[in-house]
This record gives sequence, C-alpha cells and structure tokens, in this order.
Amino acid sequence: MAEVPTFGEERLAILNLERGSPLVLLGSAAAIWELIDGTRTETDILKELTSVYLGANAHAMAEQVRNFLSELSAHGLAEGSDNPIGDPPR
Repeated sequence: MAEVPTFGEERLAILNLERGSPLVLLGSAAAIWELIDGTRTETDILKELTSVYLGANAHAMAEQVRNFLSELSAHGLAEGSDNPIGDPPR
C-alpha cells in the first residue's frame, strides 16, 4: 500500500499495490483514514468525528462512516466492524 499526503490540503491518495486501484480521499474521508490505527472501532471513529464536526447530524455521519469503511474494504484497504479496525496497509 502506498500513501501520498498533500500537505496544506485535506487530501490524501492511497493505492493498494496488489490491486493497483488508487483512491483519493478528501476532507472527512482523509480524516477518517487518519483515525484508522488498529485500536479504534467504528464507534470510536464516529465519536472522534462528532467531537470535531460539531453540529453535524450524528445519524447521517454514522451512515457516511459505515459507507466509507465499506468502500475501503472493497478496495482492500481496511476491514470494517465494531471491533478494532486493523492497521491500514502501509
């Protein structure tokens, strides 16, 4: 897996080297990626985001986090569950 951050912007490009499928993460997607550290659950990530994005609709945010984790899983970049999420391949 290769990760290319863009400094000064909320943008990050990641690439699963085995699959060769790049994924560009913007804004909150990049923020979620940074929270996937092998110790946080999906619930932990959601709590962290709701503390940062005050006033956001918690239900909508939970759905977006779940959908994003599913997308990462489809790209072979993470596994989503309410158990600690494994380290993203680096």
